[in-house]
Parts: sequence; C-alpha cells; structure tokens
Amino acid sequence: MATLTFEVFSRFQSATDANKLLYTPIADELTYNHTRLYTAECEGDIDAARAYLRSVLVEPISQKVQEDGTPALDGELFCISYGIKKGALDLEKEAILTNYRGRKGLPFTLESLTITQKVYIFGHGDKEALSARFCNDVCNPAIHTWSVK
Repeated sequence: MATLTFEVFSRFQSATDANKLLYTPIADELTYNHTRLYTAECEGDIDAARAYLRSVLVEPISQKVQEDGTPALDGELFCISYGIKKGALDLEKEAILTNYRGRKGLPFTLESLTITQKVYIFGHGDKEALSARFCNDVCNPAIHTWSVK
C-alpha cells in the first residue's frame, strides 16, 4: 500500500487579512492563506493512481500542488490543520469517492481518502494564545478534529 499526498492551493491567492477568519477582529496584524491536503492510501498501479487523483483534485491552470509531503507554504507563525470527524458527512470526499466508484477498470484501488484543510497564519505574536483563538473561531468541535503546528 502506498500513501499519496496532494496539498492543493491557488496560484493566484496571496495571504490576506486573518481577521476575516475571526468572529471579532484582533489588533495583531496577521495574514493567512489556506490549502487542502488530500491523503490517499492506494494499492496497485501507483502512477495511475497519482495521475487519476491529480486529474480529479487539481485544476492545473489556477492551482498548484505539492506532492512530496512537505508543507506547501512556509514562514508561518502557526498552521491549523482540520478535517471532518469520522462519521460526519463530508460532501467533497463523497463526491470524489463517487467519481472513483463510477470509473471501471482502474489499475489501482483507492483504499482510503482523508481531506484536511490547512490554514497558515503569518505574522508575529503570542503563538499559543493566537492559535487557541483561531482554532476556537475556525474549527467546530461538533464536526472537526484539528491540530496546530
């Protein structure tokens, strides 16, 4: 079994005011950018799996993709990674899996797919206090799991 990762982000989006993520603004001058990290467990022809997943996950004109497992962006104060809890409905994941199931004769098996939203916060400040504040406003404990790096 092989693990494939695709961190997808816009070619045209630059970091913007992080207060857009918060219910009430803060005085710190922070910016943010976001990506989606897709992690797939596959068996069989891994090159075919990579090509199929790239064709489904990445729009090549407007998006870039990082496939080597390293973060797509750097220089952040912290990064929040969050995803849908198991058992909660993830419409994007279901759409991708429906597409996969509708294809016949693929030379690989997609064993699992995980989608993680990554929010990179840039600037200076108290990383612990700020990350707690952003997690509180961005993540919903009823449906999300998250971590901060």
